[in-house]
Amino acid sequence: MSSKKKSLEIETLRGLACLLLVLYHVIGPLGGGLKIDIGSPFRVIADSMVYVRMPLFTFISGYIYSIYKIRGNDFSAFFSGKVRRLIVPLFCVGVPFSVLQAVGPGVNKDVGVIDALLSFFVPINHFWFLQAVFIIFMFVGLLEWRGLLRSATRLYLLFAFSAAVFLLPPFTFDAFGINGATYLLPFFVAGMIGQENVSALKQRFKVLGPLVFVLISLTLLYIAALDRELIIDRRSLIGLTVGCVSCFALLSSDMRSKALTWLGGYSYAIFLFHVLFAATSRSVLGRLGIKDESVLVFCGVACGLLGPVLLSTIFSRFNFTSVLFLGERAAAKKPAGNVSPAQVSAKGSV
Repeated sequence: MSSKKKSLEIETLRGLACLLLVLYHVIGPLGGGLKIDIGSPFRVIADSMVYVRMPLFTFISGYIYSIYKIRGNDFSAFFSGKVRRLIVPLFCVGVPFSVLQAVGPGVNKDVGVIDALLSFFVPINHFWFLQAVFIIFMFVGLLEWRGLLRSATRLYLLFAFSAAVFLLPPFTFDAFGINGATYLLPFFVAGMIGQENVSALKQRFKVLGPLVFVLISLTLLYIAALDRELIIDRRSLIGLTVGCVSCFALLSSDMRSKALTWLGGYSYAIFLFHVLFAATSRSVLGRLGIKDESVLVFCGVACGLLGPVLLSTIFSRFNFTSVLFLGERAAAKKPAGNVSPAQVSAKGSV
């Protein structure tokens, strides 16, 4: 979004999504990350996020897509833009990261070199989101381009279709993240619906929305503490309902935070690079003999959030790195005399 069109509440939600994502990957799934066992409060927190974390990221993507859709009904430009934004970083960041994980010492995930090299087609690590959301953009974009989503009724029918696909068993072979796409599609469409009805949602549920989200969060924490097996199945009717209701509740709350808004401006870089910095923090602190879970989690989250911000600032200075590693548009060259220090390039969104 350009600076003029940025929605503070959406940037706040984007920052919150980043915080939840980094916190989860720092703690890690059972046996991963910091290898925190069942019984730890941090394990409970990580398990309780499963219904909200990626749905929120995808909901925001659908919301922002609904603002811009396909400019000028030019599908070829839309396609090339998404290739640049999603597929180029998949090859230039995702595949090298997977190879590094395969050959690097002391990693928590056993990844073969061949699997790492083929990760652009068969997803591993968190980069599955890039493949999944690319499929979603192409699917929804084609429907939009052909004029099949011009009414609210058709949009709701698309949500019903996506919910039905969500509840079907996943494909045996997860080619190019198709299982991730069918999992995330209803949340993307929900984001589109949210954008179309954002004023009404804020007017009717501005007070109730935060209360609903707090209630959902407390309930999930309680269930995760009671028995994590009750909460880890994200691909279920409960997962779909909780994910959608949580996203709508957060949107209607009109929540705004300067810190989260600032983080939201770097959300894509945080998504791409947070694992690298979180793993580095874990490795360094481990070598220093620090074992306190609170210290490890705090430092991991801080590095996972701030490291990518620094990296993004560096990469954005050069066209070559900003295009390859951040999927940004190459800045047009201008005569030095025509460039003002106040000018900044508009950041794209996932």
